Amino acid sequence: MHVRPLTLIPAIASIVICLAAAAGSPARADQTVQTPQAPLVVIHSMSGLVTVVRGADGSVQVSGGPNATATTFQVSSDTEGTMLPRGIGLPPRRFTLPGVKHGTMGVRIENTGGDITVSVPARVAAVLVKLDDGDAALSDFRGPYVVSANGGSVDLRSLAGFGHVRTTNGRVTMTHVGGNLHVETTQGSVMGTGMSAERAEIKTQGGDIEWEFAKLSGGPYSFTSGAGNVRLALNESQAATIDAQSTQGMVVNRFARAANMRFHSPHAMSMSLRGGGPEITAASGSGMVEIGPHR
Repeated sequence: MHVRPLTLIPAIASIVICLAAAAGSPARADQTVQTPQAPLVVIHSMSGLVTVVRGADGSVQVSGGPNATATTFQVSSDTEGTMLPRGIGLPPRRFTLPGVKHGTMGVRIENTGGDITVSVPARVAAVLVKLDDGDAALSDFRGPYVVSANGGSVDLRSLAGFGHVRTTNGRVTMTHVGGNLHVETTQGSVMGTGMSAERAEIKTQGGDIEWEFAKLSGGPYSFTSGAGNVRLALNESQAATIDAQSTQGMVVNRFARAANMRFHSPHAMSMSLRGGGPEITAASGSGMVEIGPHR
């Protein structure tokens, strides 16, 4: 199923959101909340590992975390499709989420500490995760997701939809992930294996980036590290237009004769595969940039 790309508009002042709490008391951990429609799931965790996995359709289930609570709410907004909850430290941007509309049912989960597992339907309106401390692992659902981690690691597996991940020192690992990806980290490394993203923007100040393309879509694909190494791997049969540079480090082409080299120097190169295709850019301030086939 195709997932429509989503837009980000920098403007914290323009965020419009009102969460109207539903009647009734919060559900305790290890209970199930019925969600007849694709839900919006908002998770705030103070510590521990937060695991979000595909569960039964029509419900959200929370297990673990002895003091975790799950509260239902409905989205009310003057602008349908706009959703970014206040007060839980998510990136200061406006996200256009087509699945989040007036009346969308949501489940807000508060975890004061300990590992928790949140099971969601295969299709969600969105999953928003804020970690004060601890790690996150998301897998096997379809829909937009946002993860903001204060130093924790983030692991993504078999996801489809718009994804935005931000962490400081944590490592970000991704396996068989599609959609429109944005990853930001300061000192953490980023690794993608078997990736089929429609487009990607990956940034790290000091970490390494390793990315293996399973397939290419429209792009563009951008990989930038301030001081780390950048290594990209793709099949020689894939059409692509590739530009790479490193201010102080070396730029290495591992494709040999498969690439049509337009420009090459020790610190920069521009080339195409199979006559050119989606745009791929890779850059580092002081690390090595390496482009080549799958190992």
